[in-house]
Amino acid sequence: MYETGFLVVPPYNVVMPDALTIPPTARRAFDRLAGDVARVFRSRLAAVIATSRSASVVFAESIVSGDLDAVGALIETWHREGLDTPLLLTVTEFRRSLDTFPVEYQAIVDRHVVIVGEPPFRGATVPLDQLRRACEVQAKGHLIHLRQGWLEAAGHDEAIAGLLVRSAAPLRALLTNVARLHDIAGASDGDRAMAGARLAGLPEGLIRDILALDDTSNRGHRLIEALPAYLSASEALWAFVDAWRSPS
Repeated sequence: MYETGFLVVPPYNVVMPDALTIPPTARRAFDRLAGDVARVFRSRLAAVIATSRSASVVFAESIVSGDLDAVGALIETWHREGLDTPLLLTVTEFRRSLDTFPVEYQAIVDRHVVIVGEPPFRGATVPLDQLRRACEVQAKGHLIHLRQGWLEAAGHDEAIAGLLVRSAAPLRALLTNVARLHDIAGASDGDRAMAGARLAGLPEGLIRDILALDDTSNRGHRLIEALPAYLSASEALWAFVDAWRSPS
């Protein structure tokens, strides 16, 4: 069913049709974060990108222990502004580990906002066979994460709502790559994610509601009662992905 090949990452400055939207307050916080890390890395800073309303990646030409001390001193300030601790990567690390973290890195490429600089995406490739195997691992991990999160929530609505919100971005990345591996294109990553859901036979209304949490996290409480159906859908998704390894 699948042929081994390479997924070519688009140039960094291509505008994705379903681009991530960053609210003005978050954008200002990211701008300040970018200014902070620019003072730490100086000429070694390659780029800062936002991958959600609170998450970011800092690309640098090199990262040394002194950089970690300097960045670590800024973390509390960023947290107060609603930002997560940024992921720090060197340009070489990103390019040489595309085959190790294909799902995670493809999700970054597919859905991001450039805050400053030039991300190291141009000409980068993700081997499709590595992406396929990573999808199999992620599908099972997603199911396990939901089960464990349900247990740890212990019936508390706030914890369940948080679990649902946190699951939206990984689900989008997984379903988008399911569609990609079946050679299905779409006008946006949302279209591709829904195409992946249809391939796996998942309930489209439920999946749309879960994916919407990636942009409107305050709706998490509305979907608490949908968690059992979401868990069943995740089981079906894992079974679908797991069957890729079965002979045709």
